[in-house]
Amino acid sequence: MKEKTIKLIPYVVTVMLVTFMVAAAEISGESEIIFPEITALAIGYIVAEKRSWHVNSTRIVVLITLCAIAGVLIVRSRFAGILPEILIAFAVCQLVFMYSGTTFAPFVSAVILPIMMQTESFVYPAAAFVLTLIIVALHTLFLKCGIRSDEDYVPKRLNSKTDYIDAVLRVISVGVVGTVAFLSGYRFVIAPPLLVAFTEFSRPGNKARNKPFKTIALVTMCAVIGALCRYFINISLAMPLTVAAAVAAVLLLAVIHKSRMFMPPAGAITILAMIIPETAVMTFPVQILCGAGSFMLLTHIIFKSRHDKLQKENM
Repeated sequence: MKEKTIKLIPYVVTVMLVTFMVAAAEISGESEIIFPEITALAIGYIVAEKRSWHVNSTRIVVLITLCAIAGVLIVRSRFAGILPEILIAFAVCQLVFMYSGTTFAPFVSAVILPIMMQTESFVYPAAAFVLTLIIVALHTLFLKCGIRSDEDYVPKRLNSKTDYIDAVLRVISVGVVGTVAFLSGYRFVIAPPLLVAFTEFSRPGNKARNKPFKTIALVTMCAVIGALCRYFINISLAMPLTVAAAVAAVLLLAVIHKSRMFMPPAGAITILAMIIPETAVMTFPVQILCGAGSFMLLTHIIFKSRHDKLQKENM
C-alpha cells in the first residue's frame, strides 16, 4: 500500500466515525448520541502521528465514561444553577487531572458538556463509552497494521504544590470568564472544549501557547467551519445534520492537516456547532474567538510568566 494512502486512512476513518455518530443520532431521534469530544479523541489518538496526551487506552475509556455519567448525574440532581455546577465540576476535574496519572484533559468536556446542554439522558454516557471504545479499537488496529507507532506509557502524577496552585488559578479564571459569559448571554465563551484547551494551555511546557495567534486562529476557523456547515447545509437547505457534520469533518481535517497543528479541542468545537441551539449558531464563532482569546491571554499573564519564573529559580 502506498505511503500516501496509508497516511490518509486515519483521516477517512475519522470522517466515517463522525458521519456514523450523527447519522445514528438522527435515525434514532436521540441527539445525546452526538459526543463532540469523540472528534478530539480521533485527532489526538488516531490522526496525529504522535498521540497528544500521556495516557493509555484503559484510562481514556474509564475517564471519559465516568465523567460522562457524573455530568448527567449533576444535571439530574439540580443542586445549583448551571454556572455553579460547571465551576464545581471543573474544580473536581482539576483534582482528577492531577491524580489520573495522565495529561489527558478531554474528560473535562465529557462532564461539562451535559451540564452546559442540560442533558439528563443516560444515552449520552452510553454513547460516549461506545464511541470511545471504537477510538481505542481503531488505535490498537492502527498499531498492529503499522499505520501508527506505539509509545510507552508510564503513569505521571501532577500533584506538586505548583500543580495545586495552577488548579486553583484555573478554577478562578474560569469563574471570572464564565460569569461574564453567562451574564452577557453568550455561554459558549466557556464552551466545554475551550475548558479542555485552557487546562492544556496552562500546563508547563505546552507548545500551543507558544503560538498564541495561530492557535486562536485555528480554533476560531474550526468554529466557523462548524457553524457555516450547520447553518447553510442543515438549517437553510434543510439537509440532514449528518451531511453537515460530514462536510464539517472533512474541512476540519483539511485545516488541521494544512496547519500541522493537531489540536484535539478544535475538532470538538467543530462538531459542537451541530448540537447547540439554532439561535446560537451564527454567533458561535465569535463566542469561541472571545473564549479562546480570553483563556490564551490568561495563560500568558498568569501561567506562562509564573512557570518561566519557577523554571529560572530551579536552574
